[in-house]
Amino acid sequence: MIKRLRKLAAYLASIELPIMSLCVLASMVSTRALPWAVVVGGGFWLVRWLAYGYLTKRTPADLSIILLAIMVPVTLWATALPEITHQQVYRLLTGMLLYYAVVNWTSTIQRFRILVASIIFTSVILAIYATISVEWAFYKLPLIPSRVYDYLPTLVQDTINPNVMSGTLIIILPITLGLLLFGWKQFRTWERIVLASAAIIVTAILLIGQTRGALIAFGVILLVLLTMRFRWGWVLIPLISLGVFVAIKIWGFGAALEVVSSGVSLDGMQKRVEIWSRALYMIQDFPFTGIGMGSFGDVVDILYPLFLFEPGRIAHAHNIFFQVAVDLGIPGLIAWLSILLIMIVISWQVYKAGYIDGNNLITGVGAGLLGSLLALAFNGIVDSVTWGMVRPAPIVWVLWGLAVASWNLFYVLVRQQTSSQNVD
Repeated sequence: MIKRLRKLAAYLASIELPIMSLCVLASMVSTRALPWAVVVGGGFWLVRWLAYGYLTKRTPADLSIILLAIMVPVTLWATALPEITHQQVYRLLTGMLLYYAVVNWTSTIQRFRILVASIIFTSVILAIYATISVEWAFYKLPLIPSRVYDYLPTLVQDTINPNVMSGTLIIILPITLGLLLFGWKQFRTWERIVLASAAIIVTAILLIGQTRGALIAFGVILLVLLTMRFRWGWVLIPLISLGVFVAIKIWGFGAALEVVSSGVSLDGMQKRVEIWSRALYMIQDFPFTGIGMGSFGDVVDILYPLFLFEPGRIAHAHNIFFQVAVDLGIPGLIAWLSILLIMIVISWQVYKAGYIDGNNLITGVGAGLLGSLLALAFNGIVDSVTWGMVRPAPIVWVLWGLAVASWNLFYVLVRQQTSSQNVD
């Protein structure tokens, strides 16, 4: 009986990630599925214990994730709007459980390849879906002719803000770009065509979306990837710096800042600074508990009224670092930042492991992960669409899970092989 139970548990563990992915997808379609996604994800911890004798594989970010999880009951206690906070807490827990599902499921090279391909496929599906679901703001940049948007009608009722779509796509795109730049010679012709097509489709949607933060992040990650890939890449840094300096001299620092800070929801730096100032007031007044996840809009209207916006217009802090601190207090921000820094370190180690081993595919994944984390940070300076309130927020945790899974499969293995050679 026990052997059969363990065999069944092992089988269920082998399909954990597909099941969890379906649950998360259901939660994106309907918030009613969020509690069930948490229940299913938590159930797999028991499944792993029955199958293998442990709840989960340990990861470098465990302590930081535990601290973040500790802030969950705190935010539920602190919130004045539990009906809103409950949804955000469920989404945060879903992301954490998805992270561990990725780490535990991706135990072989074959599964690693499936995971990477699935992430790239997801970015393409999102980009295609954007053509019929996003409320395009075609008046923002003159680079895209307005008639282009005539061919992109909104065909769904539950529309998506272009900032949300662009913020999601920009953190996935670097994986595709990293593989193209570093692993080009290792791919067959059809694989090159697929990767190049995926990169073109996603990049086109980013350009059409015209989201300033995402476009700036795109420029940064492209610069970083080219610098890492080619010996002459570093030449781009002074050239671009010179171009920025000349542009500021011609148009003025204020005008340049206005262009960078404007967006679909906000026009100009002054409005953004006003929102950030209210976020800072909240952090000062609620430094240890935060105000409760998802309640920024209501709290700012009641306690910290905005002068440049009508009530109900602003729902979040438009800065991911401020938003995490507002939601979960300074302890939550410390936990989230430590996870981000850990992921940057292990992504760099994956990149180096591929470089030492001569495996351009792994080098490309490591470089792509670094690009994803940089995109998350740079886009997060002017927006917070990859945290909490938006439905695709768990995708960040998938990328973090990919980073740890890559680290387990490649960096640790290369380090062990190097140690064995040194002993011999």
